[in-house]
Amino acid sequence: MSNTSNKMISNLFMERGKFVLIGLTGRTGSGCTTAANILESQNPNFPKVTEINYNGHEFYNGLNVNRYEILSSFSEEKFSPFYSIKVSDLISAYILLLGINEAVNFIEEASTTITSKIKIKKTDIKEKLEKGSFSKNYLNKKFDRLLRKLIHHENNDNLDKYELSKFLSFMRLTRKFTEDFKSELKELDNELYIRVYQSAGNSIRRIGKVQASYKNTDFNPESVFHLPETINRIIKVIRKIKDKAFIVIDAIRNPYEAKFFKERYAAFYLISINAPNEDRKTYLQHIHKLSVDDIDNLERRESGKTQIDNSDFVSQNVKRCIEISDVHLFNPRNEIDNHNILKSQLAWYFALMLHPGLVTPTSIERVMQIAYTAKSNSGCISRQVGAVVTDSDYSIKAIGWNDVAKGQVPCNLRSLNGLIYGFDEITYSQYERNDLKFRTEAKIQLAAIENQEALAGKNLSYCFKDMKNKIDDKGNQVHTRSLHAEENAFLQLSKYGSTGINGGKLFTTASPCELCAKKAYQLGIQDIVFIDPYPGIAIDHILSIGNRRPNLIQFSGAVGSGYHQLYEPIIAYKDELNYIGTFS
Repeated sequence: MSNTSNKMISNLFMERGKFVLIGLTGRTGSGCTTAANILESQNPNFPKVTEINYNGHEFYNGLNVNRYEILSSFSEEKFSPFYSIKVSDLISAYILLLGINEAVNFIEEASTTITSKIKIKKTDIKEKLEKGSFSKNYLNKKFDRLLRKLIHHENNDNLDKYELSKFLSFMRLTRKFTEDFKSELKELDNELYIRVYQSAGNSIRRIGKVQASYKNTDFNPESVFHLPETINRIIKVIRKIKDKAFIVIDAIRNPYEAKFFKERYAAFYLISINAPNEDRKTYLQHIHKLSVDDIDNLERRESGKTQIDNSDFVSQNVKRCIEISDVHLFNPRNEIDNHNILKSQLAWYFALMLHPGLVTPTSIERVMQIAYTAKSNSGCISRQVGAVVTDSDYSIKAIGWNDVAKGQVPCNLRSLNGLIYGFDEITYSQYERNDLKFRTEAKIQLAAIENQEALAGKNLSYCFKDMKNKIDDKGNQVHTRSLHAEENAFLQLSKYGSTGINGGKLFTTASPCELCAKKAYQLGIQDIVFIDPYPGIAIDHILSIGNRRPNLIQFSGAVGSGYHQLYEPIIAYKDELNYIGTFS
């Protein structure tokens, strides 16, 4: 009976023990590659709880000490090295298909926006490539054929026995080329290799290949998934040649690529690596020798703020990738070569990937999950944000999300059609119904989209703030119809009554803007836990001064669907122990 039960329990967890797929995301310098290197090492040496400290304090305390000891012990027992698929290596594979003159032209085009004091000459680029790694025979004829099969998306069944047997060697050679090629580009300019690989990624997403003139070439929608499809083919080959396939993708920086894997693999987890801004910028300046201007340009590109047509699909948007991540890891970079905090979190979530429900969520995860769920109530068509206010012991006092005041109609339930053809004074304001400039702009927008086939049957919502700012030619934030999530949560406290929250905590799926930050400060909030910084000056200007300043805590933990995947047991733990003979 015991052997049969053991086998049944083993079968329940078998697939999880054979295949795990992790996608890493995060801003450049946050530590995605460090995380990938830890996962692909033979023995990560997960630290003891006493070895994990941050700013002179233990990183884990209370029941989290017990949770970590259980999870790290399980990870030590079950860990096998991951196969690392570096997106930069795949981009290198696309680059290797270019002739040397094509490569020179592409690099020159990519370098045009670099804020370097010295203009990079085309002759210098060509000389570097002719003498360097690009001209070396990294890939022999057989490997070159394998490269073309992968990039041109031929059927994986077409790989012969030799190609299958040498596939991992092929991947190692591609990585060697990437390392050498990046070093050579850095010799021309510190930021050049970042710019070249980001531009190459944009080119692949736009037209399915690397080409100097990609910005002026018609956008091919199917190309958005060209790079993830190449990665997917590699995943399938690895699963074909290995019984146990733990795979990490380093690094995903386009949200549509992340969703590609979310929709295909139940075993896929998108993990964001987040470093404090000051730590990350110091790392980029000291290690990668980037200037302040270089870092500012990098921030703009990684936030999806580019001038490329269809940039929402083509460009990097790390900010959005972080927003949709299943797990968020905190990675302070204040001590060189000390990765214990990062290692401990990788051990934590690796254990839960193999065996969901081994422990319960942390207090921070529990509350942030409520904020994350609350944001789905928002009727804002621009961005949904959730917030929760607790006392010092994580007891919830108020929940809010960004939305219009109670009694008004949310933006996603209004439409241009209703505005133009109806005169509902409950749904549309007197200004919207009577201002000539506003109605003229609304008619222009409606005419531009109402007959498009792709929008057939969809509600033609509109953003009042965007339309008003377009008319005024300003970027004013006061015209938003919605209350902010934090503001809404604070108002619930006074509307329905509450005990005091002085010394309490604010959880937000973004981070508070300047106005909400001032309110949090005034209410005596002690801790502000956020997922991703708001693009304003609230942190530097409002929250970092005075003698009652709140503690800013970057969220680490599982959230959204990842929270349920990792913390919901496959079988009740008592029953599992019973079946394997622990209890009589």
